[in-house]
Amino acid sequence: MKNTAMMFAGAFLAAGLLVGCGNGVDETKTPAQIKQEIADWSAERIQKTADAYQKAVDARKGELDAVLAKIKQLSPQELLGEKGLKLKNEADKIGASLGKLKNNMAACFEELKAKATK
Repeated sequence: MKNTAMMFAGAFLAAGLLVGCGNGVDETKTPAQIKQEIADWSAERIQKTADAYQKAVDARKGELDAVLAKIKQLSPQELLGEKGLKLKNEADKIGASLGKLKNNMAACFEELKAKATK
């Protein structure tokens, strides 16, 4: 159990570093901010940013799948207890992060589409 917890802690740290590095992925920005920021960028640069968002989304999906797998293994009593609540809160945080990343990625693709039609 301790090894599993350490493994997930390491995964969260790695995902946090992925999101925080200078590849243009920033879930604290809104889609409107992303669109404004990338409006003058080349299509290639926007595509690279969209690809970075896709990698971040994939990483978050992996984290969410791991937490959901843990939840499925819990007994009904554990689901209602502290352990279940902790895992549910963790899944909610990851889900919120995933939603922000997906929205920002969609903003990149919208801008790419707009550039293609010009």
